[in-house]
Amino acid sequence: MKRFTICIIVLLYQADLLTTPQVFAQQINAIGRVLPADAAPLDQQIFRFFEVDGAYMEWFKTIYKRSPATDLISEPLVRQDKNYELVPAGAKSWEATPDGYTWIFHLRAGMQWDDGRPFTAHDYVFTFRRGADPENAYDFEWYYQQIKNWRAVVGRKLPVDSLGVVAIDDTTLAVTTEQPVPYLPHNLMQSWASPEHAVAKYGDEWSTRPEWSVSAGPFKLTEWRKNDAIVLDANPMYRGAEPPYLEQVIISTFAQSAQPLLLSAYAADEVDMILVSGQASLGRIRNDPVVSNELHSMVNFITFYLTMDTYNPPFNDLRVRQAFSHSIDRDALLRSAIRDIGVAAYSMLPPGFPGARPEAFKSTHGYDPGRARQLLAEAGYPDGKGFPQVEIWIRSLEPEQTRMPAEAVQAMVSDVLNIQVGVRVIERKVFTDGLNNHEVALALVPYSQDYPDPSNLLGLWLSSGRHAWHDDAFERLIRQGNEYMGSTKDRFAIYHEAEKRLVEDVGGVFLWHPKEHRLWKSNFRSPDLTTNRLGMEPWNSRALMSGYFVNRENIVSPSMVDRLWTWLKTAFD
Repeated sequence: MKRFTICIIVLLYQADLLTTPQVFAQQINAIGRVLPADAAPLDQQIFRFFEVDGAYMEWFKTIYKRSPATDLISEPLVRQDKNYELVPAGAKSWEATPDGYTWIFHLRAGMQWDDGRPFTAHDYVFTFRRGADPENAYDFEWYYQQIKNWRAVVGRKLPVDSLGVVAIDDTTLAVTTEQPVPYLPHNLMQSWASPEHAVAKYGDEWSTRPEWSVSAGPFKLTEWRKNDAIVLDANPMYRGAEPPYLEQVIISTFAQSAQPLLLSAYAADEVDMILVSGQASLGRIRNDPVVSNELHSMVNFITFYLTMDTYNPPFNDLRVRQAFSHSIDRDALLRSAIRDIGVAAYSMLPPGFPGARPEAFKSTHGYDPGRARQLLAEAGYPDGKGFPQVEIWIRSLEPEQTRMPAEAVQAMVSDVLNIQVGVRVIERKVFTDGLNNHEVALALVPYSQDYPDPSNLLGLWLSSGRHAWHDDAFERLIRQGNEYMGSTKDRFAIYHEAEKRLVEDVGGVFLWHPKEHRLWKSNFRSPDLTTNRLGMEPWNSRALMSGYFVNRENIVSPSMVDRLWTWLKTAFD
């Protein structure tokens, strides 16, 4: 009888008789938000992940030493969704003035800090002034130089109250720029507010201890054990656009020099999401019938490329630069040195990046050994004869990412062009100074987007930047696009022409865009974790806010058990 009963239950499951829609009691979380009907109990609405720890939990104090919780306890003016479109945050709407020199942000009324103080446009004014204040010595100040008088304030030529950020009233913020800046709202995704009253009372340390911390974001700091854990609870005083379903976020923190065994922790159910690195880990995951279904991948908005000193021989000759580009088999590079962790790059803007059209450039610098040798001979180096010794510099910050690809490029160039190229790991500061001073003949370097607009990744190639390359047409087009206040489509067309100049003149040899692989548990739900319009599944921290919740899985309701028992008794009467 017992064995027969079990068989009946199994058959019912297989027939889907126990998976009919179930009705559960409505749940309301600690901040008053009604959870979806299929949400797990409140005590399971927790999200856990790993991050490198930091010194401060304040964006406008430091970004290079900031805590990973910074983005969750504060409120920027705007955020972006999974399609890289802007969505409201502290500001509910925004528009530019007719002359394009000022952007007006209309803030949500009734926002507040978690100590009950009102959170208004005046808090953003204080925040930007804090970032520009030379006494603060902010390590990301260059990012905001479009704002009127920013450089002069940082350079101590004007007082901080002359900064072009003004509160028209409590819910209206005006940001004036040095010239029209059509992409400023994208730029100001990085605008997490700082609390003036907490800074006045505790100084820079206000964000380092839970008892001093003040939050305007969807979560508040409850506990912070350095290089161990950060605990964030949903903020009941939050009145912004993204109230969370989650009750709690737990960040397991570690020092950069002591990275934990991420995959083991995930398998042991110690965390709910990890970043996967390395081909060996990917192989193990893809061979696992369960975990492989929790693997999500996207092309990261990072470009790895060779930069060359085009002001001096031998790379001042376009034919030499073209020869190098045609000698590199990017597909072979992907199959070997960067297998499974990248896609081929033929231009600066990665696939999926707003305004990107990578397919338009693939034929310009495809692998063509015969053409490469011909170009090098035309430049005066037949069969590589007389070509000077050069080295590919790679930065000590990421040798594990660049050494093998650099050595693969070294081998390809040697094989096709018959020239000897070295590979050399360079200390970070020496590397950076060499680039900025245009003293590096050849280097393999990555660059990651700061905000999703072509002005960011292409603006990097202006001659005022770190690359020893100059093209008058490119400079004119970038500056035109950077100030064009017309349609986005027309502005992106301007940038496309600029990128065409960059590719054709071989300002750099573009090699690959890395893929990002993450694992997250199958019972986590959020509209922001589904495939976007580009067919990718990007990880977006915004998912932790408005739409992220833990789903009920494999739960049989009491009513279904009663129905099953009644059916079984009837069947055996």
